[in-house]
Amino acid sequence: MAELKGEWQREESSALLIGSYVDSWFEGTLEQFKAEHPEIFKRDGTLKSEFIKADEIIARVSRDELFMKYMGGKKQAIKTGEICGVPFKIKIDSYHKGRAIVDLKIIKDFEPLWDEEDGCRKDFIQYWGYDYQAAIYQAIEGN
Repeated sequence: MAELKGEWQREESSALLIGSYVDSWFEGTLEQFKAEHPEIFKRDGTLKSEFIKADEIIARVSRDELFMKYMGGKKQAIKTGEICGVPFKIKIDSYHKGRAIVDLKIIKDFEPLWDEEDGCRKDFIQYWGYDYQAAIYQAIEGN
């Protein structure tokens, strides 16, 4: 809530910036994103290597007709609702009303991650709580 109210700002990690970079391409705002984030460039004005890799990801997914169809819904659709009396606000990357909720994730690899709290390896979906995120999105969307 503090983040939503502007009282706290999340520290931008390289991983978050890469995800936002790809998101901005899908939204058609990549040039604006580049202008607002000079930290993604090297001193010589070229992109840092992780953002060159992001461009490669964009080039690859843009050739996939089915993937692009799913990413062709309403961009960054914001919805609000309640689950068990708790208010939620969600932002769906690509929303196809009544058909699909698409939430894009850019990941380094599919290797399991070590969860200190549970003392075991988990896939990226469980490690980052994306399974909970998907359930919340479905509940708020109404399916």
